[in-house]
Amino acid sequence: MTQKLVARIGSPAGITISPDLWGIFLEDLNDALDGGLNAEQVRNGDFEFSRLDQHGWGPLTGWQVVLPDGRTRLWARTQDPVHPNNATYVRLLGPVTLRNEGWDGVRVRAGASHRVGFAARVVHGAGSVRVVIRDRSGVLAEATVAVAGAAWAWYSADLPGRADGRGILHVELPEDLAMDLDAVSLRPVGTDGEALTFRPDLLAALADLRPSFVRFPGGCLAHGTGLENVYHWKDTVGPRHTRRHTFNPWGYHQSMSIGYVEYFALCEQLGATPLPVVAAGVCCQNTPGGPRPIPDEEMPAYIQDVLDLVEFANGPVDSAWGAIRAQLGHPEPYRLRYLGLGNEDQITDDFRDRYARIEEAVRAAHPDLTVIGTVGPSPSGSDFDAGWRFARERDIALVDEHFYCSPRWFHQNTDRYAGYPRSGPGVYVGEYAAHGRQVRSALAEAALMIGMECDSDVVRLASYAPLLARNGHSQWVPDLIYFDADRVLPSASYDVQRLFGTERGVEVHDIDVEGADPVPVPALDAGTVRVSAPTATVSFRGIEVDGVPLPELTTTGEDPVELAAVGATRATVTFTAERVSGTDGFVVELGAREPGAYLALHVGAWQNKSTLLVHHGDGQHDNAGSPEPWAGVMTGVPVEVTLEVDWPRTRVWVDGRLRHDVTHDERPERRVVAGAASRVAADGVVEYVVRLVNATATARETRVELPAEAAEAADAADAAASVTADVTASATVLAGTGPDDGGPFEASPMTSAACDLTGNGGVELTLPPWSFAVLVVRREAPRG
Repeated sequence: MTQKLVARIGSPAGITISPDLWGIFLEDLNDALDGGLNAEQVRNGDFEFSRLDQHGWGPLTGWQVVLPDGRTRLWARTQDPVHPNNATYVRLLGPVTLRNEGWDGVRVRAGASHRVGFAARVVHGAGSVRVVIRDRSGVLAEATVAVAGAAWAWYSADLPGRADGRGILHVELPEDLAMDLDAVSLRPVGTDGEALTFRPDLLAALADLRPSFVRFPGGCLAHGTGLENVYHWKDTVGPRHTRRHTFNPWGYHQSMSIGYVEYFALCEQLGATPLPVVAAGVCCQNTPGGPRPIPDEEMPAYIQDVLDLVEFANGPVDSAWGAIRAQLGHPEPYRLRYLGLGNEDQITDDFRDRYARIEEAVRAAHPDLTVIGTVGPSPSGSDFDAGWRFARERDIALVDEHFYCSPRWFHQNTDRYAGYPRSGPGVYVGEYAAHGRQVRSALAEAALMIGMECDSDVVRLASYAPLLARNGHSQWVPDLIYFDADRVLPSASYDVQRLFGTERGVEVHDIDVEGADPVPVPALDAGTVRVSAPTATVSFRGIEVDGVPLPELTTTGEDPVELAAVGATRATVTFTAERVSGTDGFVVELGAREPGAYLALHVGAWQNKSTLLVHHGDGQHDNAGSPEPWAGVMTGVPVEVTLEVDWPRTRVWVDGRLRHDVTHDERPERRVVAGAASRVAADGVVEYVVRLVNATATARETRVELPAEAAEAADAADAAASVTADVTASATVLAGTGPDDGGPFEASPMTSAACDLTGNGGVELTLPPWSFAVLVVRREAPRG
């Protein structure tokens, strides 16, 4: 079965697409940097891991000690370190072997060189350190390094790869040699003879996206877990052994081996402009104790740090920080044009004060720099509204919107930015992704990206998040690019992003689409009221459903317990819940069970820090409004809840306070979406970049027609020349799978097919079910 689809390209819409529109966001979560983009293959080579990173971690995490005689021959020490910022090292008494398997093994390639480096000082004796990479089959690479001297010194050697394999690094000390060891590093050697900074296959995957900008370092990483964990850029420049390590808010360690110097180098290698983000004078609101501000007396120094970052990026070589940049090997400025200030912050009085002071200083010193504000973590809600009011009051150039929502939400919001004011702050969509990691998720993202592009007078920048995730080491799903020690596994969303980045138009055109009927969304289905407590034991008493009292009950686990039947559009549920044991809170469901439509109220959502209302249906789920911050469910403390549904409105009271008052979004989904933009090719011919999404189970016999005025002009020329002008197009189509194919930690299930098309006045092609196509269409000059 197929349906007809006609996309008629119209007149210019008066909107020029931002040349910086499509970029990437690099944050160190999911082992994206150490263990990922960072080419370093030694885990904890500085012996700086600690219990602050993760319970049970310490200086020898990632290392194994082989003691031939069972005697203690290794001690972690801090006296007289190689550098105060790299305070821990190990003292070794031979014979002893240290082993390190890196991240799931140390990769060796036959014929390639691998450079080992370390700092050492001899305590007594003399001799050489043997460095070997072994797998079960034997030695993959090795070198011997002679050490001498009672002062810290630096040593390096190249290990030629004998065979392909993934092994374990061995550092072997002979008998009678005692020495201190720190800053152990192993990196592949590039074709220029230098140790690589970035893992080549991941770097290539980023380059193929052709990003216009790179946002860094966060995200949550920028404003940290507590003031002591705020990201300080000055701690990340200079020799790696001098950089101040810290714990990562995502539950592991930051070596800062990929810091601001490497970040700016990455931008240059990708041909992208930098977009660094600094904290807006407050730490993350999800920190215990909330969003604490930098003390007032410390604000002048912090503001100066922000100004110094700009000077480090753009200052002349005779400026203080421009001179340091030149000393680090880069006298030319990095041409910084954007600066993000804050990330998903709660819009408190402290935030407003700190933000304003920083922004005013930056504007005064660097009026040409575009400062980007923040409007909270969600596409709606109290912080979103307050953030936008603040942005308009201050006339902020751009604000950073984030949304992680269902595919349905994306299809409902393809025209989200059409209704935004054309004056005042513009938008940077700094983080977005559709729930899941299936084909339907990627196509939903493509549909909304078309909307962003068509409204690029509002949306100036956009970057998917998160970017990278190491399989087996992730803290967030979905992600754009998965990888392990051997493979890079781009997702279906990556395929979509690549097509947007590689084929770009300049001037948006109106487009009329015939045959793209919207899809209605499910409301609620009649069913039951159910309660569950996935990680706790919870008692429920005083239960009433539509005024009917019900007996008390106690439940534990994910399987919901049914309370009573309810209708499809109206219901009122009240009860008192009390956690008996366990962690977090409980869930109330109202409506049909899967795959039907129902509501789920999460009391104690996301680390027991909020309440959240979710609408489920058609195999998808949407947050109904934004999560509301809350103190959480506590053992032995009763919680009174009332859930009232009068569809499409839902209200929730917790302990007598109205926490949610939501009118559910009943707008239909736009599953078939088209967009068009023109550009002038190198030969002077106008080309049209046309994007088509078909997120339905029906193939579409599609015709793309050029603008009528262009066709009429060409027809007149053809008549004069007695020839027929041809329309040609190159098309790339992503398709070949069903909507639920693909998933986290897997490569994209979609296939990419390219073809050439010709026609008169337009071109025709078949859009397969669940597909995305990009066409570059042009009218060739008449022949004859």
